[in-house]
Amino acid sequence: MFRDVGTARLLPRLTKGCIRGPVFVTHRRPGPGKVLAPRDVCPDTGPARLSYGQARALLDAHTAVGGVPGTGWDLHR
Repeated sequence: MFRDVGTARLLPRLTKGCIRGPVFVTHRRPGPGKVLAPRDVCPDTGPARLSYGQARALLDAHTAVGGVPGTGWDLHR
């Protein structure tokens, strides 16, 4: 998989000190009826791994041109 130079420089800063758990997590804990694998939940703080759909929606929302949904970046850029 291709990574841009900016990504290559950013990831070590994001993961500094992390020895376990997911890097990108949701802002809340999983609901009581949600069954997740232990590797999909941060063992220290509890939030679940960010899903592909959530990541796509967040990236589009934060990069949308003029705030218009669907005009932002996609995960393959």
